[in-house]
Amino acid sequence: MKALTALSDFEHGFVTAAALAARLGDPNLAAKMLGNAGFQALDCSELNAVDKQQLQLVNQQPGMKLSGLGKHN
Repeated sequence: MKALTALSDFEHGFVTAAALAARLGDPNLAAKMLGNAGFQALDCSELNAVDKQQLQLVNQQPGMKLSGLGKHN
């Protein structure tokens, strides 16, 4: 099993921006952002609960494999 690494500052900011896009009502846009950047499989366990909740919606989009979002992954 591949060891999960902490997010870089850039990745953290990027994933937070994607969570905000989802919070504003567009989880598909957030998934496209993450996918185009190659961030579709990041470990998001260090994010706050509100961002994780939004990213759970993003994770339901095709191609998303985010981990560390809570009880479902």
